[in-house]
Amino acid sequence: MSDTGSDSVPMTVISGPLGAGKTTLVNRLLSDPGDRRIAVVVNDMGEINVDAELISDEADTGDKGVVDLSNGCICCRLRDDLVTEVTRLAEERSFDYLVVEASGISEPIPIARTLTVGPDGGDPPDGLHLDTTVSVVDAYGFWKAFDPEESIPDAAPDPERPLTEVLVDQIEFCDVLLLNKCDMVPDDALDSVATAVRTLQPRATVHRTTYSEIDPGEVLGTGRFDFEAAKRQQGWKQALAESDTEGGHGGHDHDGGVSAAAAHGVESFIYRRDTPFHPGRFDDWLDDWDGAIVRAKGFAWVASRPQTVLGMSQAGPSVQAGPIGEWGDDDPSTRLVFIGQEMDKDAIVAELDGCLITDDERNQTFDSDPFPRER
Repeated sequence: MSDTGSDSVPMTVISGPLGAGKTTLVNRLLSDPGDRRIAVVVNDMGEINVDAELISDEADTGDKGVVDLSNGCICCRLRDDLVTEVTRLAEERSFDYLVVEASGISEPIPIARTLTVGPDGGDPPDGLHLDTTVSVVDAYGFWKAFDPEESIPDAAPDPERPLTEVLVDQIEFCDVLLLNKCDMVPDDALDSVATAVRTLQPRATVHRTTYSEIDPGEVLGTGRFDFEAAKRQQGWKQALAESDTEGGHGGHDHDGGVSAAAAHGVESFIYRRDTPFHPGRFDDWLDDWDGAIVRAKGFAWVASRPQTVLGMSQAGPSVQAGPIGEWGDDDPSTRLVFIGQEMDKDAIVAELDGCLITDDERNQTFDSDPFPRER
C-alpha cells in the first residue's frame, strides 16, 4: 500500500483503449467532483493533445488545473515526466485530488509502479498516493474485438500493441472497471461481454455505464488500490491457483450448480501436461487462433528448450511466447489457462496433445527453435 497520510494527496489513474470513454469520464468528474478540488494530468500520444483541450473547457481551474503530457506514453517514455509533474502539482497544493488519464495504449502496471515505487527504482512522487486505478472498457469494442469474423483497426498506432492485447492488459489490472457504451450492445451479447470481463477480472468493482456516467465516489477516494493484490488476483492466476489446490476446471460453482459464467457460455479450463511440446507443431498451433478463446496465459515446456520456462500470453488474435526463466528445481510441465466463450475444450485439448512430442521424438535433437515469437 502507498502512503495514505493526511498530508498525502490521493490519485486516480484512468486507463482504457482509445475511444472507450476516458475523457468523457474525466469531464464528468471535473463537472461534478463532489467536495473535491481536482487537478488532471492528461497523457496523449499525438503532437496535439485534443483531450487536454476538451478537459480544459470543463475545468473550473482553467488550464492551470490540466497538465498535458504529449508525444509519448507515461508507462514507458514519459515516466520521469509523470513523476516530475505530479510532484510539482503536489507541492503547489491548489487541489486535493489528482486524476491521471493515461493514453489509449498505456499499460497500467508500469504506471502504477511508477507512482508507487518510482521509475527505474527511483523515488516515487512526494506528497501523493495512488488511491484507485480505473479501466474504461468499450463494451461494443470488446464484443467485436474478439469476433474472428470482424475486421477492425487496431486502437494503437504501434502495430506491436494490438487492440486485444491492450484491452486485456487494462482489464486485468484495475480496482474499478467501467463497462461503457452498454447501449450499443444487444442485451444478450452484453451479458456475455460482462461475464467475460468478470472472468478476466474477478477482483474489481464492475459498473455498466453509458457515456461514462458514474457517481464520482465510485472512482475517487475508494481506497481500493493494492498493487500486490491487483497483480495476484487476475482471472488467469486465480484459475491456475484454484486448479492447483482443488483440481477444478471452472464452469461450476462450489455447490455443484452451473455458474453464472457457464450460463452465459463463458468458461475457463487448465491444460496440464508433463510431456514437452514439439517446438514446430506448438508454434504452428499458436498461429491458428480459435475465435472462442478470449484469453490464454501460462507456462509451457518445449523440447527445443528443455531447461527453459516458456511463457505464453494470448489475447484474442494477439499471441506472444518466449523464455521467462529456468525450471531449476521445479519439475518441467505445461500449465495453460484458457478463458473464452463457447470453447470446444475437447478439440483444444486434442490439438494441443497433437503438439506434444511422441515417444519416437524423445531422443531427437531440435535444431530449429521459433521462440521467442509474437503475432
